[in-house]
Amino acid sequence: MNKFLVLAVITVLVSCTTKKEENKMETTFQEPQYTFMSISTAKEGKLDDLIRIASKPSELMDEKIEGLIARQVSVDRERNSVVVWVAFDSKETLYNYLKTDEGKNDHGDQEEMDAIIDTFVMYDLEPKSQRFAPKQ
Repeated sequence: MNKFLVLAVITVLVSCTTKKEENKMETTFQEPQYTFMSISTAKEGKLDDLIRIASKPSELMDEKIEGLIARQVSVDRERNSVVVWVAFDSKETLYNYLKTDEGKNDHGDQEEMDAIIDTFVMYDLEPKSQRFAPKQ
């Protein structure tokens, strides 16, 4: 009887492992066709505020937009600057979202931005060379 029970347990374990492997979803990677980038400098004493307001839009979009592929917000304290970099499947993905009421609200308050940002330069970029996956 014990041999039968052991055999039954092994059979169940093997079938569960097989089913798990069959149900694995393949991850497909889509290369970005558009990258938004901006460089902002903060007014005196407002760098931490700039980091906060520069980070929020891409964080919110990351939760809501399927076509957002990658994002990064970086700070250069010596230059009192924040760089925002967000890669999308297409330019339309970003701009169509920004046309919506939700997109406008998520972008931030203009008065607050004016009180914090000293300079702002934005780039609409078409990627020409890229690597998002780790080197193999």
